[in-house]
Amino acid sequence: MESVLAAKPEPKRRNLEQTRARILAAAADVFTRSGYAQAGLREIAVEAQVAPSLVSRYFGSKAALFEEALVHVLRTNSVFTWQKIGFGEAMARLIPERSNTNITVMLVTALADPEAKEIARRVSREHMIQPLVDWLGPPHALERAMDMFSLMTGFVIQMDGLYPETIPEHSLRWLARSLQAIVDGED
Repeated sequence: MESVLAAKPEPKRRNLEQTRARILAAAADVFTRSGYAQAGLREIAVEAQVAPSLVSRYFGSKAALFEEALVHVLRTNSVFTWQKIGFGEAMARLIPERSNTNITVMLVTALADPEAKEIARRVSREHMIQPLVDWLGPPHALERAMDMFSLMTGFVIQMDGLYPETIPEHSLRWLARSLQAIVDGED
């Protein structure tokens, strides 16, 4: 009897954190590529190489998965630098790398769906705008943070759509000056 039991393979154990990270990465890719409305849990599961039921078990709903995927993208792809001196130049130089394009695309495509729009608003306020407000400080920190967020978002959308291979150098210089003026509190 012992030899029969010994021959039975051990059940494969799943690394919960690795599986969760794979699902979040797949969700970010699918939400970026397809937009919130068109993205499906099955498509995300296929990309993550897990069963669709596992996606639901980990995250519960598409909305909850979207929120966690957006926060995940913000944490893993943020290229924000906390140095105020030379901030504009540093940020403008990071734009061609397109390392945070997913953040912008996920936020913009979320606007088409009321549930995703509310999530995008909340996540951007909590994880992007408020930390920026705290960093900028007075005067008018909220207004400056919103200006910076709008400028960066608009620039990324425009350049990604119009200049997918090369962003004109003069545009990067303009962005650098504009961002630095916001950081410095200039009108």
